[in-house]
Amino acid sequence: MIKKWDIAPAPGEKNSARHKLLIKGDMRDVFLVVKKLGAICSRPEKTSGDFDFVIYLSKLKPDTIGKIKELASELSAPSDTTPPMASVKAATAAPEPFEPPRPKIKTDFDELITPAADVSAPRSPAAEISPQPSPAPKAKEPEAAPPAFITSHGLPFVPASSSRIKAEITKPEEKPKAAIQPQEAPKPSVSSHGKTRWSVELPLVPTCSFKTLISGSHNRFAHAAAMAVVENPGMIYNPLLIFGVPGTGKTHFVHAISYGLSSSIGQDKIFVTNGIKLSKSVDIAVKDGTIGKLDEIISNVKVLIVDDIHLLMLTDTNRKYISKWLNEFMTKNKQILVTSVFPPKSLGGLEEAVGFQFTQGWMVDLKSPDPQTYKVILTQLLQGMDIKLSDTEIGNIFVDKGTPFGEAIRALEGMKKLEKFMINTEPASHATLLDILLGLSETASGGALTEAECDKASGWKPLSANSWFKWGIFYPKGMKREAQYALYRTHERSAELGLRVEWQQVFMEEYSPDELYGTPFKIGSLASEHKVNGVIILGPQPTSALGAQEAEFRHITIKILESFMLKGAWIQYGRIKSQATYTKTLMDLL
Repeated sequence: MIKKWDIAPAPGEKNSARHKLLIKGDMRDVFLVVKKLGAICSRPEKTSGDFDFVIYLSKLKPDTIGKIKELASELSAPSDTTPPMASVKAATAAPEPFEPPRPKIKTDFDELITPAADVSAPRSPAAEISPQPSPAPKAKEPEAAPPAFITSHGLPFVPASSSRIKAEITKPEEKPKAAIQPQEAPKPSVSSHGKTRWSVELPLVPTCSFKTLISGSHNRFAHAAAMAVVENPGMIYNPLLIFGVPGTGKTHFVHAISYGLSSSIGQDKIFVTNGIKLSKSVDIAVKDGTIGKLDEIISNVKVLIVDDIHLLMLTDTNRKYISKWLNEFMTKNKQILVTSVFPPKSLGGLEEAVGFQFTQGWMVDLKSPDPQTYKVILTQLLQGMDIKLSDTEIGNIFVDKGTPFGEAIRALEGMKKLEKFMINTEPASHATLLDILLGLSETASGGALTEAECDKASGWKPLSANSWFKWGIFYPKGMKREAQYALYRTHERSAELGLRVEWQQVFMEEYSPDELYGTPFKIGSLASEHKVNGVIILGPQPTSALGAQEAEFRHITIKILESFMLKGAWIQYGRIKSQATYTKTLMDLL
């Protein structure tokens, strides 16, 4: 509720007509005021004294006070809302023009995952960042269906520990002597909190800074929130939740914010991890008796950043520590930043399981960029990777298809590998190599396997002797013959490319394509137990439950394997006969 408010002149160097609106109340009240007044509002800031927040108004319109009175009367007692009119003094100078907010573009990703869920709460026109109301008693609403694959608050799944992964937390290293400046090219970051065989923290990527982040209508509001966190960590935008479909730049923001904060508070005061690494690290630390050291490290930092919060693998062992850290950070006004593929409404089950509201602060979504911005970003990537494609080729291969940036980068990295492997063959353009890798000019390669194809595949046996390459394959239940064919074709394709790759086939495991919860976590955990270098996953049938969400299933599974430091290759069910599929499989695994 709004307990009291006041308006007073606050002329600035560039705007003598500026006023400030002071409010004593909750974040919810501030958001409603900003929404009511529109584009004349600045970003809300915390203040001290008799008021909690201050909002600067670029100009004082005739109806501004009336709007505030009307809103205040709805949210509090009349006696508390109206300030003395003598304190409201209009400045005489003409106000500066103020750019109106652009309309919010909705996405249909929310409907894809949870049809009944809202993407987020309404947003502030000034920054399109919406605060969540402070927790208060309210009638319990029906819970939205939890997003697929989140076992921590769906089907319980306790990951088995790997004998080759042991926590080894040591004495913290010294703080880097030179802080990274936001406008400089960032240097590779090394954790200053200690070294572990199972890496707790994410290494920062030098190319992912604010300098290389292209801002546009797709991420303008996330950019504003990110800069506010860098300038004043732990203040209003806390916790900050950035969400969006794969490939919209969430991880880039994580690294850019980390580099930005390092220049002001030092890298040793920032802890950057992801959902898998955080939950797995606690389990290992408890088992090895080093949880006290990990607790000390996290307790001494000022900023906790968790990428892919939806991938937390909560267990009875790690739940209490993760909950403790998150709540202590909020109590001590330390900054929390999390990212999620899923929209806020879908995180309700996770919040209940961990005992912390990720949606209690500010939420901002990232959208897919428009084709023109997409092309600008992709061109920048190509230049950084020294890849030469014409405008027409960029359009045909990536832009026209709207390929997510994560997939585009994966394809470009695979193409660079293929270029090295084919160095002794006739030189080929980068467009030609991408065609070989992605099968852009291939004719239809679908259809069921013939008996002859299955017989040929079943007659081939992988290398049984010891090999440095150790691979495994996961396949949908009832599709063992297709899995054998995929292994056979991978071997044949390596010979066709002159790679002559031999590997030890460690395991063949099936999964249920109709089990929505836990499958990616099981794949990661079992692969880690088997101590393989890489994993091939044969995608589910389109008619199955997982098949209907294959893009998300694939993205999350590959993310989990990467967190387990394993390579993953995905074979789409409908492209099992594609020659390019096995070229790409080899590039993903080698």
